[in-house]
Parts: sequence; C-alpha cells; structure tokens
Amino acid sequence: MPAASVLSQKLRHGGVARSPLADTELLGETFARGVEDRVRLLVKTVIGTTVGAARVAKLADAIAEITGPSMLGLVEVEDADTPGLVAASSDLAYHLIDLTLGGDPVQAPAPVARPFTAIDMALCRLHLDAILAAFAHAIGANLGRPLTKGLTIRDLRQNLSQLRLAPDYIDVLVLNMDLTLGEAGRRGRFTLILPLSALDVIRASIQARNVQAARDRPNDLWKTLMRRAAANAPVRVDAVLHRQSLTLAALQGLQVGQVLEIPRQSVEEIQLAIPQPGGRTAVLAVGRLGAFQDNKVIKLATPPDRRVVAHIDRALRAAPGPAAAAIPAPAQAADASADAAAEATAVPEA
Repeated sequence: MPAASVLSQKLRHGGVARSPLADTELLGETFARGVEDRVRLLVKTVIGTTVGAARVAKLADAIAEITGPSMLGLVEVEDADTPGLVAASSDLAYHLIDLTLGGDPVQAPAPVARPFTAIDMALCRLHLDAILAAFAHAIGANLGRPLTKGLTIRDLRQNLSQLRLAPDYIDVLVLNMDLTLGEAGRRGRFTLILPLSALDVIRASIQARNVQAARDRPNDLWKTLMRRAAANAPVRVDAVLHRQSLTLAALQGLQVGQVLEIPRQSVEEIQLAIPQPGGRTAVLAVGRLGAFQDNKVIKLATPPDRRVVAHIDRALRAAPGPAAAAIPAPAQAADASADAAAEATAVPEA
C-alpha cells in the first residue's frame, strides 16, 4: 500500500488526543453559570442550562451534528492559527431573537425555520459574544488565572458550506449546552467547538504568566532575605591613582627607595574600580584626590557608570509590601554606595 495512502488513513481514522484542560466537569458547570448570568441580561427572563460532558473528537464528527440553517460564529483565538466555532441551533436563535425584541416569555411559539436576516445576525451576535465571554471566564477559572489571549467572534454565517474551518482530521474540544428560556420553557441548543491547538496556545500563555508571577511574587521570603543580604554586603572599591607599564627587566630591577614618576593630572583622574572574576576590573566612576579630617579621600568627578547602577537596580529591586521597607530603594542604594566609595575610600600616599 502506498505510504501516502497509509498516512491519509491514519489521519482520518486515528484516535483523538487528550484534552489539555483538567477537570472539564467543573469547566462545564462554570460555563453554564456564566451563560445564565450573561444571556439573562439580554432576554430579560429566567434561563436554565443543561451542559453536556466535554469531549474530544475529530472536527468532521463534531460538525456533523450541526444542521442548517444555524447561527454560526467563527471564533478567533489570539495567536492561534486555527479558528473555533460556536453554533446556535435555528430553534435557539429564533427564541433568542424573539425574546430580545420583546417576545412574551410566558408563551412558547413554534420556531419558524427561515433564513436569517442582517438584523437577526446582528442580534444573535450579542448572544454569541455573551456565550464566548462566559467560556473565557470559565476556562480562566479552570486554569487558575484570567485569560491573556483574546477570544472574539470574527464572522457570522448560516451554513457550514460558507465556512472553511480546518482539516477534518484535527482534534477539537466539543461542549454542548441546552438552554431553557422563559416560564413557557422555550428550548434550544448551542455547540462550542475549539481546536486543541488553540487551547494549547491559551494554556501556554497562562503558564508563562504563572512563571512570571512566581518570579515576581512579593511574599517570597527567600528573595527578600537575599536582597537584604545583597544590600548589606560590603563591596571592595579600589582607587587607582595611576597605571604604569614596566618591562620585566625594569620590574626585576626595582629597589627600595626608588622613585616612580606619576603624572600631575593623575590626582584629577583617579579611577574607582571594582574587581571582577578572572582578574578583570570594572570602572565605577572617575574622581579626584582630596582630603577630609586628616584622611585622603576621593571626590567623584563623574556619575557612576549607568550599567553598574542598572545592575544594582536589578539586584535590589524589591517587590511592594512590608518586607520591602527594610530594603533600601535601588536608586538610594546606588547613591549610598557611590557616596561611601567617594568619601570613605582611602588612597595610599604615593
């Protein structure tokens, strides 16, 4: 059998993947409550919901249950390549339109099968938006954090033949919900179909935010203690009056009492350096030689290097909260370090 034929059969008849969402039963209950709360505001009557078990199926099997004409909303998931679908049956669409336009909820007229007009589409878009908002809230509750990806109705159609969703073999999550409207018990059903790849995009964005939140968690005691230790840690700052290169022969010939000439401008261009790994040094600032209370001191002539200040800022940036009060503010810590280096660093006399 040709390889292409084997592959096509596997794609058509292979098993379905697992849902990326945990506890789909709780997801359905939260979704149902959200639909009741949001659609009730539009139809101004009581609403009952019965949600079916969430299941994963092939797209071809999921859309086979949808008959036309139906109110079909193409669902766009931000950053996802494959759209979803929310499909309200013609009976449900008829009752939603009738009640929204002031129909009597005590009566239950028989739904009239007819093509939807532009006014019908505009009215039903309100209900589909409400259903999609309820699902966004439910999936956020399921994942433990509000959605970071937008769910929107991109387009409305009446028949599946007018849509091109995705290949029939992709795996989708299917949610069916029966609605009972008004005292007379008007009934209808809608189906929500979302590709698992779109759900993976939503879940990945939530996980990324969880990781960021854990990194910036304000009540992280370990980070608070580490910032406090870093703020109080002593840092050695060397005041370099002058650097001079010598040959090995001249270095070997150095003797006690020998005078090494230092340029006069060196006292105006003293480098404050911080030792770095590997024998390297980082120049913090440049100052000039001075005196204070019988001590040699350095007065800064240039502001501290911005890169060093930014590094200190990142290291000492405290999260808001009571613990942050015990930690110096980043800018203040940087200024204090610079002042301490400027006024308390002694320079050996040449």
